[in-house]
Amino acid sequence: MTSKIEYKGQWKLPDDEDWINGTLTFDPEFGGKLELFGTFNPSFLDRSSKEIILGKTNHGEITLIDNWYRTKKVTNHTGITIGIYEPIIIIKGHNFKEESEINFQKVIFKPFNLFQWLSKTGQKHDFRNQSSSYSLHYEEVPRIEFELDENCKGYISFDAPISLNADYNAVKYREEAYVNLIYSEKVNYTKIIEDVTIFVQLITLLTFEQSYPIDITLKDKDYTTEQGRFQEEKFIKCFYRTSFYSKKHKLRNQGQHIVRYSEVEDNFPKIIQNWYKLYNEMESVIILMLQHFKSKYLFSSDKFMDSIRALESYHRRNFNNERISKEKFEELVVDIKSQVNLSDEDKKWLSSRLIGNEPSLATRLKELVNNNQNEYIIEKIQDLNKYCHKATSSRNYYTHYTKKLEKRALKGSKLSEITRTNRALLFSCILKEIGIQNRHFEKGLKHNL
Repeated sequence: MTSKIEYKGQWKLPDDEDWINGTLTFDPEFGGKLELFGTFNPSFLDRSSKEIILGKTNHGEITLIDNWYRTKKVTNHTGITIGIYEPIIIIKGHNFKEESEINFQKVIFKPFNLFQWLSKTGQKHDFRNQSSSYSLHYEEVPRIEFELDENCKGYISFDAPISLNADYNAVKYREEAYVNLIYSEKVNYTKIIEDVTIFVQLITLLTFEQSYPIDITLKDKDYTTEQGRFQEEKFIKCFYRTSFYSKKHKLRNQGQHIVRYSEVEDNFPKIIQNWYKLYNEMESVIILMLQHFKSKYLFSSDKFMDSIRALESYHRRNFNNERISKEKFEELVVDIKSQVNLSDEDKKWLSSRLIGNEPSLATRLKELVNNNQNEYIIEKIQDLNKYCHKATSSRNYYTHYTKKLEKRALKGSKLSEITRTNRALLFSCILKEIGIQNRHFEKGLKHNL
């Protein structure tokens, strides 16, 4: 997922017999590209994408999914046609003829920053200054078990693969953590990628740094390979370009995280389960909340608007969403209509305006602040009315961009500051929602925001 690859081989469509020579490359920032000495789109007007392309390469069988046809070119000196396709998903290790066939019962993946957040080690060593002897010992770390729902159980496993260099008697090992999801029945690869993404987003929130899958391996008892005299399940790799990935994202260690694993260790399996449930209920809110991390070191008014939209949406789902009761509101509308004498066209216009019975943004923010009192929120929002007024005025301006609203809107560093406060409020809501208490994230909010 995060390394460049190049596979040379032959390629064809599932129902074709003829193979075409070509090279597949993958770059984590730009995605996959298949260059063929030929094309599956011979007509100049045919720009259709190809659902599946199959490959036999120097690195085994490959299935390319959702292949967008980008261009066709003819080399001047040879007259050879070069067809270029961009696959969205790359499955390495097996040829599948249809997307509906690509089903597995297990996935193993490694999220960026997971090992650093867990901060667990199986190392025991004794290094002493000015000593001619030392010892190094490793004992496997017990796995962390959890359950997403009745159809999926999982665990986080730890490993320290070792490598030896005989020329220099060198020994090298590096500890890693992997997430394993096991489904009660086979599921399609699209469901697996969705579950991987949701877990990765949880690590993003807890570490305050964009996470992404470094490696994804799919396994199933129906896909095996011979190892000596034994049949073992294939390690089928999955690659795709994710917008989460960037070289700018950094490894973060214990003191930098919003929540420390050591403080929520006993409750972590339940936190994972709560997160998946909440994500499925409030996907739009969480996406808006975590959008910030894709470009954490840049700021624009869009980030302010994302934070406001997320807070409004969260409030709408979790608090009373009627300013007055529905019955009283309907009575009020009837009373207003009865007091005016308008044409049919104007009556329609008036009816379209008399439909808003939701609380104002200021009311929503006040309720959210009052229900999420922690050290950071109390410190940042010392005047609640002023905060609500500034947030509302700025939201109105960046929605409508009228001169009348411009004077009251925050800009520059002040807009950035209130956006940080909005994010802190939103993080507080979501962290509490998944079962993390104030005392476990107050310091993390202060450090990061």
